[in-house]
Amino acid sequence: MKDCPLGIDIPAFIRFLREGHVASAYDKIKEKNPLPSICGRVCSAPCEVACVLKEEGGVVIAIRALERHSADYGKSRAAKRESQYNGKKIAVVGSGPSGLSSSVDLTRRGYAVTIFEALDKPGGVLRYGIPEFRLPRKILDSEINDIKTLGVKIETNFFIGQTATLGELFKEGFAAVLIATGAGIPKFMDIPGTHWGGVYYGEEFLMRLNLMRPGVFSRQSPNFALGEHVAVIGSGNTALDCARVCRRYGRKVTLLFRRSEVEMLVRAEERGYAREEGIQFEPLVRPVEILADQHHFVNGLKCVRMDYADADVVGQWELAPVPDSEFVLDVDTVICAIGHKPNALISHFDPALKINKDGTLKVDGESGLTTIPGVFACGNVVSNAGPLVAAMASGIEAAQRIDAYVKK
Repeated sequence: MKDCPLGIDIPAFIRFLREGHVASAYDKIKEKNPLPSICGRVCSAPCEVACVLKEEGGVVIAIRALERHSADYGKSRAAKRESQYNGKKIAVVGSGPSGLSSSVDLTRRGYAVTIFEALDKPGGVLRYGIPEFRLPRKILDSEINDIKTLGVKIETNFFIGQTATLGELFKEGFAAVLIATGAGIPKFMDIPGTHWGGVYYGEEFLMRLNLMRPGVFSRQSPNFALGEHVAVIGSGNTALDCARVCRRYGRKVTLLFRRSEVEMLVRAEERGYAREEGIQFEPLVRPVEILADQHHFVNGLKCVRMDYADADVVGQWELAPVPDSEFVLDVDTVICAIGHKPNALISHFDPALKINKDGTLKVDGESGLTTIPGVFACGNVVSNAGPLVAAMASGIEAAQRIDAYVKK
């Protein structure tokens, strides 16, 4: 429980399951988690890492799978508004995990919440950054419909800064604004050849796929160029998602990354699934240059093998290139998925909204306020890239801070 950012009473909901009360287990989870069906599928599950059985050498309890079971079979009715309207309106910018979670908490406190989403459908990274085989759209839509039933309004195709400014939102009567725009800006690779045709970035690649028609995860071709041998650069969830999607299109896929496989930032079971699906792993490899043919499309990826050298000043092993180990991987598509940055584009439209050197919004650590009075921020736009469950917890904490601010 201590390692669950949401503070779910894990022993209690598992006890309900053992006794056969699946609906009660679901209700217990919902006390702290507004998106149990989603967390049961894509949460990084820090609770399982902290499971006492892991230290004792036993089989770790599959808490995430149990949460998924509770959400899939314990949900008996749609949600209903749980509190009376207190006369105050709150605007939430962004409909990702932190924005949705904060909206639920604010609604329970009696506020009228409106979410403003720049894209055509709500969900943020949950809809556009995760493949459907991991998070089915009907599951996401069901969770969002429950949130709407609570009384939350969602306005799509609404780009804050252009459709309306922050100042105009306050003129419309909103008592506070919460920025929850996430971290969907990809980090770019500093190697020659990233401008060639057939080079994609992880977030862009997944968004292209998720904007396509339903049912595309088959051996048909997508509506954009995708070669027969795809190299995916990266070791996180985005990289693994891109690799597994490409396998579903029948492509040969090589996943390469600078460190060892055990240092990958994904769950061990996800790595196992990728191997079973036929993805080739190339650990301790660093890309050097993306090669192209006469038509300026990818025609190879020059790499060098890495190995551990002496420990650095803080005791961590450094990586160094292995002499004379350069080789060319015969690929015709490259997907760069080495991480992402905060989406603080809203600051370009309002200079009073200050950002830090790493691109995150500048926020007061105690109040949660940005550099504009009445404007708060939460989630990955504040913390930089982080796990789903941490973003949700940040949204709930921001809701508590907004409540205290408005009641002053």
